[in-house]
Amino acid sequence: MIDIEFKECDMKQNHFEQPLLGRELPTIHASFLLLCALCALPVHAAPYNISSVPLYLGGTIEPNLMYVHDDSGSMYWSFMPDGIYSDRTSKRAKSAEYNNIYYDPSVVYYPPLDESGNSLGDASFTNAWFDGYDLSNRNSNRVNLSSSFRPTWYYSGYSNEYAGSAEAAYYYVFRTSNSGCNGTVSDDDCYTKVTVSSSSGSGTVDLNQDGTITAADKDERTNFANWYSYYRTRNYAAKAGVSRAFATLGTGIRVGYGRINKSSMVERGVREFSGTDRENFFDWLWDVAPSGNTPLRRALDAAGQYFESSTDNPWSTTPGQSGGTDLSCRQSYTIMMTDGYWNSSSASTNAARTNNDGTSGSTITGPSGESYTYSPRSPFSDTHNDTLADVAMYYWKRDLQPSLENRVPTSVLDPAFWQHMVTFGIGLGVEGTIDSTTAFNAISTGASITWPDGSSSQIDDLLHASVNGRGGFYSAKNPNQFAAALSSTLAAIGQRTSTAAAVAASSFQLQTDSLVFRAEYESGGWSGKLYAYSLDSSGNPVSPALWEAGSLLPAASARNIVTWRSDTSAGTNFLWANLSSAQKTLIDSASVSNTSSSVMNWLRGDTVTGLRTRTSRLGDIINSDPAFVGQDDFGYSTASSLTLTQRQAYAARAASSAYLSRPKMLYVGANDGMLHGFQATSGGSGGAEKLAYVPNAVIANLSQLSATTYQHKYFVDGPPKVGDAWIGASATSGDWKSVLVGSTGAGGRAYFALDVESPTTFGPGNVMWEFTHNELGTAIGQASIVRTESGDWVAIFGNGYNSNSHKAQLFVVNIRTGALISAIDTGVGSYAAPNGLGTPVAVDYDKDGAADMVYAGDMQGNLWKFDFTSSTSAGWKVAFMNGTTPKPLFKARDSLGNAQPITAKPQVASFSGSGTYVYVGTGKFFEVGDQGDLSRQTFYGVKDECAASVVSPCNTASGDAKVLRSNLLQQTIVSETSVTIDGTTSTVRVLSANELLTTHKGFLIDLVSPVLGVQGERITDTVEVWNDRVIFVTRIPSADPCAFGGDSWLMEVDPLGGGRLDFSPFDLNGDSNFNSGDYVNIGTTNAPNYVPVSGVKKVGGMLRTPAIVRVGTDKVNKIMSDTSGNFVTIPNKVPYTLGRQSWRQIR
Repeated sequence: MIDIEFKECDMKQNHFEQPLLGRELPTIHASFLLLCALCALPVHAAPYNISSVPLYLGGTIEPNLMYVHDDSGSMYWSFMPDGIYSDRTSKRAKSAEYNNIYYDPSVVYYPPLDESGNSLGDASFTNAWFDGYDLSNRNSNRVNLSSSFRPTWYYSGYSNEYAGSAEAAYYYVFRTSNSGCNGTVSDDDCYTKVTVSSSSGSGTVDLNQDGTITAADKDERTNFANWYSYYRTRNYAAKAGVSRAFATLGTGIRVGYGRINKSSMVERGVREFSGTDRENFFDWLWDVAPSGNTPLRRALDAAGQYFESSTDNPWSTTPGQSGGTDLSCRQSYTIMMTDGYWNSSSASTNAARTNNDGTSGSTITGPSGESYTYSPRSPFSDTHNDTLADVAMYYWKRDLQPSLENRVPTSVLDPAFWQHMVTFGIGLGVEGTIDSTTAFNAISTGASITWPDGSSSQIDDLLHASVNGRGGFYSAKNPNQFAAALSSTLAAIGQRTSTAAAVAASSFQLQTDSLVFRAEYESGGWSGKLYAYSLDSSGNPVSPALWEAGSLLPAASARNIVTWRSDTSAGTNFLWANLSSAQKTLIDSASVSNTSSSVMNWLRGDTVTGLRTRTSRLGDIINSDPAFVGQDDFGYSTASSLTLTQRQAYAARAASSAYLSRPKMLYVGANDGMLHGFQATSGGSGGAEKLAYVPNAVIANLSQLSATTYQHKYFVDGPPKVGDAWIGASATSGDWKSVLVGSTGAGGRAYFALDVESPTTFGPGNVMWEFTHNELGTAIGQASIVRTESGDWVAIFGNGYNSNSHKAQLFVVNIRTGALISAIDTGVGSYAAPNGLGTPVAVDYDKDGAADMVYAGDMQGNLWKFDFTSSTSAGWKVAFMNGTTPKPLFKARDSLGNAQPITAKPQVASFSGSGTYVYVGTGKFFEVGDQGDLSRQTFYGVKDECAASVVSPCNTASGDAKVLRSNLLQQTIVSETSVTIDGTTSTVRVLSANELLTTHKGFLIDLVSPVLGVQGERITDTVEVWNDRVIFVTRIPSADPCAFGGDSWLMEVDPLGGGRLDFSPFDLNGDSNFNSGDYVNIGTTNAPNYVPVSGVKKVGGMLRTPAIVRVGTDKVNKIMSDTSGNFVTIPNKVPYTLGRQSWRQIR
């Protein structure tokens, strides 16, 4: 399926693929204009902390996290819950059915992880470490578990109390069939002893983690040894869980830590979680030794005091040091972990001991005039004082930093826009009397919660504190639940901190049925709208909108929604009765008060009492660039690599009434969990939803959408791609289909394919496949749909970010079956130096309708070229090699040698007599903290002198890359100024015009302002090549990382040398002419030098690559949207032909 947009370089077939445009604001607007056939965490280890909200909303900076560890004496105990202390000598005390700390044969006990994510190592069954965390001395104290195992009842580090004499390792299993068993877990007659051996395991758990369950998994000796060395006490189990959760935490959260029994609870203030500070956290964790009571109130008060004080300044960009900047939008969290209820020491702060949740707070105002006053109500208030909940409320309802503006991001769960502390509670082996889901749902529903008093209810006080602190609460019954709870808490914090769909036109030539589509959403409730506008004779959008798709959605019962079942490898209607048991379990989540079919009804569009209220049933559309599909000709009727049968069938299909009469469609993903297909016409059926698809990969998170405490997540956020493909078992048996390949984007790790040949008859049978893989990371990129020289029709896509190995790989998947044909590994990337491959572009150099080469960039700045000229998949490979090591075409490095990430899709163009260029910009804008990144980024035009060649010496690279920065001509930004010409004011910039020599292998433009210097300017969108110019958009996030929006430059440069053009691409004086009247003076008054400008600036909203619409014979409009929700239309002169060769670029 050659997503060959056959983009002919002479532009006679203008099948442009426009990367989409951005938008957004408090009520966020996203505009995208469709251009003809085109149309940019068990918790998974995630070095890239991908934001769960758009960064240009402001406030998505690294949050503070204070982790408070329970080091009370009970953490030494090897039993749980507390009440079984006197059962030490019983059988049941050695069974996980009764004692939640004891060895459980159904659990895999993973070794802890260190700061680099490396395992501390499996313990040996015959030589197990007595204390696996005493890394410097553990080898001196070992136990042979095959003969000398003694069950520990508690271990203080200095003395032990055992629960049995030395013998071979063993455990008990609960069996109600035993003679004399009364069926209760407290009856020792119900327990059968199992001696650990090479064959004692159940054989139902993948203990050796090889991906399959075989007879080898009956050997549970190593698993038992790991439990003994790393999990056999509460303290050990907590260390294992904490290590495994924090080892997967990237640098997107600043971490501090302390213990509840230290005289100064905060042992280390928040720091970036990297380097020495990361190592120190793990060293501290290994050394934690329990002692003392459980003074939780004093400890939480200490955390609050830390966030309120200026000592060590947790609000600064450089905490613990001078010279930093206090950021008013930084969020601050405390995680309080305990194995019991508080039993000593009130809060040190007198005011924190009062009934803070039962008394009103002071009025707090924000910079935009908003105000908030806490008023006592359920589920917050009670009649008690001096509780843990009072401490949490004291540090939530007050402004902890009155000197800072109140610009902390808010949510449905947490409306606090002032500097405050959010509290999360995690209880290990303890449960209260109040259901946590009911308590948190009451925040939005106002349902009555009566909080008890007294020591027996003090674990309810930890839940109450978590509610008052607007955080979260988990009660873990065993060590594995604790590890999962902590990981979920860290993920929730990342999600809290963590419009951008582009513009494309429905036809390239301006016609009466040309439409502009714009999405908008509001970031408080995360509902969206999708509008369609007509264009006037000047190529400008006309208000009001023709229709809004969200308001036209059918009734829930009438919608055509399908999904994928992995158990049957087939599509099915998205109805409760049709889902697999696994899917039902995921949707029937305890995170919402209503379950089962009621959640399903809500997802389909119904209003359900007790579930989240929406202003629109359509979800927010943010990064899913829309795909417009009409009656497009991809040129396959003349493609020489196809058989005569295929070429004739393509021509016949194009002429058929079914094809000519099918409705034009707009396909776009939304964060309501669905890929939507809307009729993209201006008539009565315009805006009608014809189909929707729910990827199986997002079902695990769907129940969160309906929760009243919903925190924004991405779901189906990737850009879909639609192309024609021959679907059949052979070249003579099959049919032509329009196939859509979509991705979950930042919402997951999956690609999927749909047969959209006939959208009006779409059903479950049109779901072709859904693809997941361990080496497929977050699927942010877009696929290419191509035919290969092997005759296979395939989808090609990069492996994205946060894959298991963190290497950059290119996936090639059979378009008909979804089977993986090839994963081409560049070999570059690791956990310590994570990498991932972005969106590829495929090129058909010989114009036979099959891909010859593929280009893609990675996070380490490598621009890769992949060779697809082989007729067999075994021959597809990285094009350049140094011996046996793959090498890139080019390495993007700044002048100091720092790597520059490539996240945008490359663009390729070939010019008569000048060779082939690959154009790409550098920078990223999806990770928490990216808006504050001031690293230097660059635009590159790299010459591929071996464009179509795969033989020596063209397939060899003697150094780090085939082309180096030193081989390129450097252009600079020589002028940046505001000019007024004939009453029209513009902010413009001018590039140098340095001469391109034959020795140069391309050019570079560092994005450095001659006035402001390095501003964090970057390129994250696809470049456009218009015969005589290269067009790209840059983004400059606001200098204040807490502020909304940012600025952009629209740049137009020479495609060969990268310098300024020799004509004016912009009409600066507004006279509809493009001539010297639009030039600016970069000389002096006495020695003027009037030259064309190279870029114009958009202030107050970041742009994305424009859609280009021809208006008449001598003008085109570049239509964009910005992040403030505005259309931006910039007229341009129609380009002349530079002599680009007529080869096809496949997308």
